[in-house]
Amino acid sequence: MRRVGNGALGLLAVSTSWGLFWGGWAALIPQMKADLALTDQQLGLALFAVPVGAVPAMLLAGRLAQRLAQHTLPLVTAVFALGCLLVGFAPSLPTFTAALLLVGAASGGIEVGLNATTAAHEARDGVRLFNKVHAATPLAMLLAAPAVGLARQFGASPLVVLAVIAALVGVSAALAVDRRGWQEESESDRERDDDTRAAGRRRLPGPLLVIGLLGAVVLLMENAVEQWGAIHLQQEFGSGPLVASLGPACYMAGLSAGRMLAQSRGDRLTESALVLTAGLLGAVGFGVAAFAPHPLLVLVGYGLAGIGLAPVVPTLFTVVGRSASPERRTAVISMVTVVFYAGFLTSPPVVGTLAGWLGLPTVLGLVGLGGLLVAAGSGVVRRLPVPRDGEKTTVGTAGRRETG
Repeated sequence: MRRVGNGALGLLAVSTSWGLFWGGWAALIPQMKADLALTDQQLGLALFAVPVGAVPAMLLAGRLAQRLAQHTLPLVTAVFALGCLLVGFAPSLPTFTAALLLVGAASGGIEVGLNATTAAHEARDGVRLFNKVHAATPLAMLLAAPAVGLARQFGASPLVVLAVIAALVGVSAALAVDRRGWQEESESDRERDDDTRAAGRRRLPGPLLVIGLLGAVVLLMENAVEQWGAIHLQQEFGSGPLVASLGPACYMAGLSAGRMLAQSRGDRLTESALVLTAGLLGAVGFGVAAFAPHPLLVLVGYGLAGIGLAPVVPTLFTVVGRSASPERRTAVISMVTVVFYAGFLTSPPVVGTLAGWLGLPTVLGLVGLGGLLVAAGSGVVRRLPVPRDGEKTTVGTAGRRETG
């Protein structure tokens, strides 16, 4: 039992340090722009290196994890630590862009490595981990941004801040080392994998694609709040920087709280019922935030949306990880992660373009309808295959096994 806890500690450490960088990075960007004398266009080009590096890395990380198994997460996390440090040392636009390319690639590797490792631990130990692990990142982001801002206020340079973060990421890489290894493939696993390959073209890709699209919708909604929540409060209510920043902060706080709640109480619902409820609550929260007449109600709406949507992505990863045999698990999680991430990438241009035509509140209300799509697609959770009777069954997010 103690070794199970140690394994979970490594996952939580990586998830936390990952959030520390991205939360702190938002507070460092203005100073980095000034130090390197970048124009808005140059900064935008440099920042675009992150998704350019992340997407192919996600695909490669799935193959890497199939070969390295439990060694994957410590490796990509160590590379991420190096990338964080190199960003601080970058003296020019080309080196800054190259460092961000490495950060993006390593971050994409963590996306896949963390989820694949969490799924492997759930299968190996029969415990629920996804909501707990995914709760750490938004909480760390929420705490890191003001902490870094305070450090900058006291004169800390971006290099010093990034060096401290890189050191913490390095420590999390060491904690992620798991000598127990992943669950070994059994003969029944190999037989089930052969059956899945034979039937896969007929039934598995459809449900997996829907799962991926549901996750993409949730991340599109999430990034809409992160990128446009503060702007919404400033434009519509004339809120100052502090109050405006509370919009994304309330959503992140809701994400963390909702995932911890799902971790401790989620076993009272089936996984499909949990996704259904989450989608509906997320839609209500977005509706309140988009059309509320007072900024306080907007913050309540964003917080409610975060609490509602919080368990969707962890739950989807749980059922995807459980549906595949150990041999195919990392490849399936890698593919689904890329589809999820597509929603995150398309959110800024989609919301920005539509806001220019319809107005930001209306667009945020339309984005909130994505919660209804999530609720409508929740039934697909029951269609993913589960282990046969006699095979080891993982306790999913809902704490019970569902049948089709």
